[in-house]
Amino acid sequence: MPNIMKLLQLVFPLHLVICVPLFAQETDLPPAAESEGPQPIQSISELIQSVREGSTLRREELLQREQRFREARDEQSALLEAAVQQREQEEAEADRLRELYQAGEEELAELEDLLEERSGDLSNVFTVVNQVAGDALPLVQNSLVSAQYGNRLSLLEQLSSGETIPTAAQLRELWLLLLDEMVYSGETTKFNSAIITSQGVEEEHQVTRIGTFSAIADGEYLRYLPESGRLLALARQPTGTSPGNARAFELASEPLLPVAIDPSRGSILSLIVQTPELSDRIRQGGLIGYVILGIGAIGLLLGLERTAVLGFAGRRANQVASGSKQIDHPITEIRKIASDPDYLADVDAMSAKLDEIVASAAQHLRRGLATLAIFAAVSPLLGLLGTVTGMIETFQVITLFGAGDPRLMSGGISQALVTTQLGLAVAIPLLLLHSFLQGKANSLIAELDETAADEFAKNRSEEAGHAA
Repeated sequence: MPNIMKLLQLVFPLHLVICVPLFAQETDLPPAAESEGPQPIQSISELIQSVREGSTLRREELLQREQRFREARDEQSALLEAAVQQREQEEAEADRLRELYQAGEEELAELEDLLEERSGDLSNVFTVVNQVAGDALPLVQNSLVSAQYGNRLSLLEQLSSGETIPTAAQLRELWLLLLDEMVYSGETTKFNSAIITSQGVEEEHQVTRIGTFSAIADGEYLRYLPESGRLLALARQPTGTSPGNARAFELASEPLLPVAIDPSRGSILSLIVQTPELSDRIRQGGLIGYVILGIGAIGLLLGLERTAVLGFAGRRANQVASGSKQIDHPITEIRKIASDPDYLADVDAMSAKLDEIVASAAQHLRRGLATLAIFAAVSPLLGLLGTVTGMIETFQVITLFGAGDPRLMSGGISQALVTTQLGLAVAIPLLLLHSFLQGKANSLIAELDETAADEFAKNRSEEAGHAA
């Protein structure tokens, strides 16, 4: 019995070493067995039997793993062999395509040489066609005919690019296109088209096209926009044109009617419309421009009033001096004072009275001339003020937006130049008018002084003769 116990002590650890991995890797046991745990060994026979069963299970597992490894190896080998075969096929296809490409390059070079040989002088013809199409492209694009017949630019764009050799059909179409343009430029026709009105609304109207020069609708001249292919009603009709003549021409009530045409095919018309009128120029002057014009208007009215007064005074003076009429005038008053016995007795009183009459008449004749001189002097100063104001505005725009776009600076520059022009335009006539009126008034005053001196001397000599 002691020997059996010693044997158990030697074998039991070995049993644990062998059986514990088997129990850890066992997956086919039922849940109940797993939950119950290993059964205790009762005898050596059970121990040996357990060891044998564990070795058998371990051996089967190892055989299964080996089998799986071999199957994976065989699968990888098959994939490698298939990849090698595919690579060989792709390399063969690449070689075939390389040879085909090389053959195509050689064939293309041969065809190009053959084309150059066979074309001969046609290359010069194609060059001429390319040049003609390039010259005709802007002409057709800006033509009024394109407003009536659209889609005429694709052929010209294709031929002018020079990317392809024109075919016989394209050459024929180019020839017919140029002939049509020549025919359309000499005819007057009507057609319906959408027109962009001056209010920015697109409306359908009947358009009368006069060759390639002008287009009219409802008595208004139209402008063709090549960018959009639309007709635009001008915001302001050209100066010198008559809407009545345009409407009469549209109705064709007579066989021969006058109408305005633009020989530049729209260039002159666009420049005329863009040219500002007098009202636009005045509006560009701003507030200072209106002030200058107000001063000019007041000065002009004052000058006209003074011209009428001095002219009337000159006529009255001539009538009194010639003795044709006896009217109320400073000369008549001077003669009365000079012949008055009371004043003849007192020389100083007569001289003072005559000076008073002449001074009063001079004040009446020179009334308003000082104001006119002030207006003539202030107008250029206001123009200079407008110039400075406009330049300040221009420099502010340059500070904010730079000097890259001149249109941003045009407002300030226009105000600077327009106010200067208005100031000089007002000052020069007022200055000339003031000089003329000043000379006229001085002439009348000098005449009064001469009359007073003559009457004083004559009456004093007569009084002295009587006294002697």
